[in-house]
Amino acid sequence: MIPILCGLAAGVGLCAICAGMVGVRFPTLTRPHARIHLEPRMLAAALAAGAVVWAVLGWPVGGITVAVAVYCGPRLLRVTAARAVADRREALAEWIQRLAGLLAAGAGGIEDAIARSAHTAPALLADHITTLTFRTRALGAEPALRAFADDLADGEVDAVVASLILRVRDGGSGLVGVLHARAVTLRQQVQAELAVEAERQRPRTQMMIIMAIVAGTVAVLQMASHLLDSYATVDGQIWLGLVAAIWAVAFVWAFYLTRPATSKRFLVDDRTGGRR
Repeated sequence: MIPILCGLAAGVGLCAICAGMVGVRFPTLTRPHARIHLEPRMLAAALAAGAVVWAVLGWPVGGITVAVAVYCGPRLLRVTAARAVADRREALAEWIQRLAGLLAAGAGGIEDAIARSAHTAPALLADHITTLTFRTRALGAEPALRAFADDLADGEVDAVVASLILRVRDGGSGLVGVLHARAVTLRQQVQAELAVEAERQRPRTQMMIIMAIVAGTVAVLQMASHLLDSYATVDGQIWLGLVAAIWAVAFVWAFYLTRPATSKRFLVDDRTGGRR
């Protein structure tokens, strides 16, 4: 067993060296900004499925693999993140268009227009716009707008906020046209992103089909033959763990390759602690 593992390690090292020489780029794993929240129902279902597999087959690694797959699989394959980003940007386009309409109708300054827009803000941004209104009264327009951008943490929001801040600082005209143009651009980006997301869904569907085929094949072989009996041994569990790890890396890599692109922010703290 040890010579085999040494051979595998040498093969992995050789592949890594070749990848470095060729210049293969791997997806960058960034730390998520939000805390990870466990879903009790999914966690209970995953533990139950893993316990059943462990008890029926007698495979500890198989039970752990099934538990992890049941809990993490839907998270890696669902597309709620891309849909949420598209919906939020659509709501942002709707809000800035209403804000432009209020400014064009003579609502006063930015502060008054923001306060009036809170009454008809899109549902997805209603709480953020209300908070922006209160902060504008308490802190002033620019700090409130920067806090609004930090709450949403989106480069497209930064672009809108930057236009509003320039108007607060320098005054002048032309903001209405800028907001209307930004709203049109946002809607075009949303449509393009949804079209791309439809293409991203194809490899996710293929992964689900492959996973179902593998699970069905293992179940049939386990019930109809003794071909998988060797996996009940210690060596078999080690090999099963290796196969499961390869599958896990493939699924995680596919998830990062098909995740929606995010706009880079620029209204952030610089290295000296100030604001850009």
